[in-house]
Amino acid sequence: MVSPENRNRLLIKFMDEKHVHSFINEGLLFMNNIQYFRAYEDSEPALRGDAHEGLAASFLPENITLELNGHVFTGLVDKVDLRQCHQDETNIYSMTIISDQDILSSGENGLCLSSNFVKFGNKAIFIGGSDISEFWHRLKNTIDNDQSIYTLEENNIIGRKVSYVERKLHHSQLSVFNKSKEYAWQHEWRLALKQTEHVGPLPLKIGSLADIAHVIDAADLIKESIKFQQKVS
Repeated sequence: MVSPENRNRLLIKFMDEKHVHSFINEGLLFMNNIQYFRAYEDSEPALRGDAHEGLAASFLPENITLELNGHVFTGLVDKVDLRQCHQDETNIYSMTIISDQDILSSGENGLCLSSNFVKFGNKAIFIGGSDISEFWHRLKNTIDNDQSIYTLEENNIIGRKVSYVERKLHHSQLSVFNKSKEYAWQHEWRLALKQTEHVGPLPLKIGSLADIAHVIDAADLIKESIKFQQKVS
């Protein structure tokens, strides 16, 4: 039996209206690289940009020492972050994913999405229920048939839900599927790919999604809570 945490009900992409046609009719997933998001300057915190995007590890300074050319340094100040240079060219694509557990954990009033989502664009495209599996299928087929790209995941997993960590307390390894808890309101699912021949943005097209995707005004989607309703017989 699939656990509530792993049973996904809604996959949502918030975007400007001008991008809706290409997403719906071409299945265009425009994937910027990690370097783009590290350098992106938002007018507000915890939106698109993240200076800590793509870290390989982050350590508490009081729990480590630094050794360089035989010299040991203690008394380090602030978090010690490690980054692999090649990770900057990892292309990522983010969507919002809502599971049964997300809804159940929100209580009887349901899950209310953050009003910050409208800052990503005035439209929301959602894919629900069994259509999510069809989306995964089309995405996987596209990746499998393009020798110039490959996923970072093993066992045929296309991508992952982002796991959120407390940055000030975290003392361990990290991956492209980790972000600080201040971004947790985004309920992010992330696709991460590498290109073998090019660097920079990756315009990945998986084909028309018109039969499984639905468009709504972003403001209308977030004004109503997401919750389970008892069927009326």
